[in-house]
Amino acid sequence: MSDSIEDQVSALTKRLDRVEDELAIHRLIVRYGLAVDAGEAEAAMELFTKDTLYEVRAVGTGTEGGPDKTMVMRGRGAVGEMVRSEDHQKLLPNAAHTIGPAVVNVDGDVATATGYTRIYHRDEDDFRMLRMAVNHWELVKQDGRWWVKARYSQVLGASDAQDLMRKALDKPFM
Repeated sequence: MSDSIEDQVSALTKRLDRVEDELAIHRLIVRYGLAVDAGEAEAAMELFTKDTLYEVRAVGTGTEGGPDKTMVMRGRGAVGEMVRSEDHQKLLPNAAHTIGPAVVNVDGDVATATGYTRIYHRDEDDFRMLRMAVNHWELVKQDGRWWVKARYSQVLGASDAQDLMRKALDKPFM
């Protein structure tokens, strides 16, 4: 016995909704890179929930390759402060945050995206990579749009980076 037309339409609508959600999430995380590279703190902040958590970890960032350093930003205002910071501003306009590809898993109004970020910097005619990291984004859908609830970024080479990679493998491939 075949499904009714209504059942087929319902199933197709659910699939289309999922594809639209995945595309919206991909656009959101790419938009973040463009916003920070343009130095647009407000545009970057508008992607995050008010109570967002954003952690960026680098391995051996201390003196003489010393201890790991973790920058923790709490709240969307802290994201804006990071974009406006002297350290970030001195990279502009010669920075390129390239984000993705990412594995996106949507479950209703919550989702995760896990993938890579590369930060390139131009110095006259020379381009070099400043950072290569894996990122895990936790997202929520509120009022019909997706927001970043939390983002965790680990530079490659840290054992925790592989833990973030595994988060993309938690759900079966569809």
